[in-house]
Amino acid sequence: MEHRETEIKLKPDAPLTRVAARLRSLGATLHRARHFEDNYILDDPRGRLRRGGSLLRVRLTPAGATLTFKGPRRIVRGTKTRDEFEAEVSDGALLLKILKRIGMQCCFRYQKYRTIYRHGSILITLDETPMGDYLEIEGSPGGIARFAKRIDFRRDDFITSTYHELFVSYKKAHCIKSRDMVFGIKSSG
Repeated sequence: MEHRETEIKLKPDAPLTRVAARLRSLGATLHRARHFEDNYILDDPRGRLRRGGSLLRVRLTPAGATLTFKGPRRIVRGTKTRDEFEAEVSDGALLLKILKRIGMQCCFRYQKYRTIYRHGSILITLDETPMGDYLEIEGSPGGIARFAKRIDFRRDDFITSTYHELFVSYKKAHCIKSRDMVFGIKSSG
C-alpha cells in the first residue's frame, strides 16, 4: 500500500483507559484491539536512509508482519507528513534475516502495546511504550487539528518527533544506556 502519512503524537495527562472512554463518547470505534508490536528500524552500515530522512521498518505483531518504507518528512500545519509504502509479510523473522544478509542492520528497536480507534477518516492510536503513554492521530492536517481540539489538545501540544527521537531525549533525562526502547529497560542512575 502506498499513501501519504500525516500524523502527530500527543502526550496524554490522563490514563489511556480514560482517553479511550473519551474517544468512544465522541463516536470513535475500536478498529483494532490492544496488541503487542515489536519494531525494527533498519539501515545500511553507513546510515544512508537515516541521513536522507527516510526509514525502513519491520513491524512484528501477533497477527503478522509489515515492511514499511517512509520517505523524508515535512511539517505541514503543525503535522508530520511523509510518503509511506507498506507491504504485509507472512514471515517477519525470515524477512529480518534476508535484510541482514543483504547488509541491512537494526539501528533501533522499539516495542509498544497499541490500540487503534477510528473516527471517520481519522485514526487514533493509543500507544503504551516503555517511556510512557502516547496518542497518535493520523488524517489530514485539518482533520487532525479538529479532532485534537475535541479531545482538549492544542497545536502547541502536537509532537512531530519519531519514537527514536523521543527515546533519545528520554534516555538522557533518565540515564538509560540501552540503545533500544524495549520493555524492561532500566536507568543506570
